Parts: sequence; C-alpha cells; structure tokens
Amino acid sequence: MSARSFGEIVANAKPQKAFRSHQPVWRNSYYEGQIEKRLWRPIADGTKRGARRRIGAILKSARELERRTRRERQRTHPGCRNGVLGQVGLDVLEVLYTRFVDFKTGALEPAISTIADAVGHSYGAVHNALRRLRSAGFLHWVRRSRPTERKGEAGPQVEQITNAYALLLPKSIEGLIKHLLGKAPVPDDARWRKEQQAAEWQSMVDGLSAQELVRDTWTGDRLAGETLARIAALLDQERESSRS
Repeated sequence: MSARSFGEIVANAKPQKAFRSHQPVWRNSYYEGQIEKRLWRPIADGTKRGARRRIGAILKSARELERRTRRERQRTHPGCRNGVLGQVGLDVLEVLYTRFVDFKTGALEPAISTIADAVGHSYGAVHNALRRLRSAGFLHWVRRSRPTERKGEAGPQVEQITNAYALLLPKSIEGLIKHLLGKAPVPDDARWRKEQQAAEWQSMVDGLSAQELVRDTWTGDRLAGETLARIAALLDQERESSRS
C-alpha cells in the first residue's frame, strides 16, 4: 500500500466521538474493527513463499536506503552513524515483517513494549524508530479503542488498545524492489551505489604505489606475479625520480 492510499482510507473513516467517560483514551482513536480491514493487505500473494520473497526485497532496499542516506549525511556531518532509519529502525522494520505481521491478511497490531522486547531495545528507542519509519514512508498507524461495560458508571466506557499498523512502500525504494524481484531494470539508487563503489575503488587504487597495487590485487601465477612485482618496483622508482 502507498502512503496516498493509506491517507484516502483514513480520510473516509471517522474517528469515534468523544465520550465523557474519564478514561485515558487518545483523541482521534477508532473503534476496534472500524478501519482495520481497509488498512491491512496481504503480503505479496499471501503465501509464505511469496511473502518472504517480497519481504526480503523490502528489507534489502531499506538497508540500502539507510546506507545511502548515511553517506549523504556524512558529507556534511563527518562521523554521522545513522541515515533516515537508523539501526534500531531497521531492526524494528525487520521484526514487524518477520515476526508480527500476518502474511495472509496483513494484520499487524503489536504493542510497542512487545516490539521492544523482540528487538532488544528500550521502549523510547523503539517509539522513536517507529516515528522515523513513518516519516520515511514505511508504515503508518491508527489509534484504537474498545468500548467496555462498567456497571455503576454513567455513560459509555472505552479503553485504549494497541495501534493498528499499515505497512507501506515508499516511492524511494519502489524501483529497487522491482529490480530485486526481477520486474525492472537497475534503478537509480542501485546505479548510484555501484558508481560510489567504483569511485571508492578508484580512489583507493590512486593512493597505492605500483608495488602495493600488485601485492594487494594479483591472485594469479606466482612466477608472473614476481615479474609484475619487479616491473612495479621500477615504475615506483621512475615515479619517485619524476617527482624529484
């Protein structure tokens, strides 16, 4: 599901009316069962095999997005350790897809404390990670409540229950996922990564002497390697003489 589709579904559903029940219920909560069926979608074709293949592509794309955005941030903030998701965000996304979502229906409604226990991070870290995943377009959620009957108290009574999560697909990784699933050519993100790797390799090579280059990259015949090493030594001597 795209973020736009999620917005259209929520826009057409009205949150419950507020009752003076004096119960700790968040505003804009939906009654349990009011909106879930319109939010949840099967993962791929709903089978374990199909779901796992798609989930693998999504998680791989998410990791690539994290690497790319981390590199972009490091250009202006050297030493930056996280991209748009962070490692906790990647951990949370993986556990939502691999442990909590129902492949057949897309049902996803774990408590934040349950997610925290599964990934081994604090409640606060997981809460912040969920917000980052929502900002990046990987998921969204709606608050829910449930009516209860409490004798001796006036008015309808409601209680807060866990959120209903909808797993979304950000536009930033759509092309890469299609490529990984064999349905599209290499997208710009993947091409960019290959160009970056090539540039990093070239930068490393440019910083090596001829002898270092032969020593670190030659894996062929030993005799030929010795010959290349002698040639490399002569090239280094010539280079040093030219600098002098």
